[in-house]
Amino acid sequence: MANLPINNKQENTHFIFDSEKVLISPNIAPVVNFIMEIEKEVQNIIGFNKRITSISENYIEMLNFVAFLSGKLKENGIDFQYTLKELPEKITEKLEFHFPLRSQMIVLFASLEVLFTLHLAYENETHNKDVLIKFTMDKDTTKRFLNNFLLTEENDFYKNNKARFCKINAVQLRDLRNLLTHFFSIGHGGLSISPALLDQKTRKFENILKANKKGSVVFISENDLFELIKHANMIRFKKWSNDFLNTPDDFKRKIQFVIDLVKRDGAVIIKSNNIKI
Repeated sequence: MANLPINNKQENTHFIFDSEKVLISPNIAPVVNFIMEIEKEVQNIIGFNKRITSISENYIEMLNFVAFLSGKLKENGIDFQYTLKELPEKITEKLEFHFPLRSQMIVLFASLEVLFTLHLAYENETHNKDVLIKFTMDKDTTKRFLNNFLLTEENDFYKNNKARFCKINAVQLRDLRNLLTHFFSIGHGGLSISPALLDQKTRKFENILKANKKGSVVFISENDLFELIKHANMIRFKKWSNDFLNTPDDFKRKIQFVIDLVKRDGAVIIKSNNIKI
């Protein structure tokens, strides 16, 4: 039996998505804002390594320029005394840190779990935690979700890379999620992970393994998973929009469970400049 929505007030509830922008009523704003904030956080984590590399390259350029200026000062007999607290090369070593790939993938799967839970709350008209947890642990339910939102031609990123992603099935993706999030591992199910930075080499490695009959292994990168999830969110938005346009009363009833769930359990972001203590 489904839970009753927490808020039974009659709202002017609407949701329209045209693949570029979304027009929503104020009561749905918490849901969309919650999803967007998560996407921003994940995007920051996925882009962390690129930013560190860029900072390192800029720092090295600056060091080379400082070395050039220092040489000019010496050439012109200008006395300049300045001692750095730390050797420049030591600072460069610190900038060699990279956000581990497995950790990035775990964060991505956690963001996918959010979409999965919101999907379940909507389709099953419930915000009951225990019921939702049982659904997320069910193998067949998870497979249907992955097939309908990620491994489908409705997902534009999947469609544009179908030659590669069609080799991946929902069981493999589910097992990878479970192994990473529960055991910090990737297993040996024919699906593995590789950084986007090595994409071209990874494709060649896949072909070498296949040519030498070492098994058919497909590698997925953090960028691959991010894009699949981003477009899965767009599929969800399209379905909500279609439901609102075709069966508005059903949509208003079902979306209320999603709103209630986010209001009750969604993280609240408090910015430091709003803390008056």
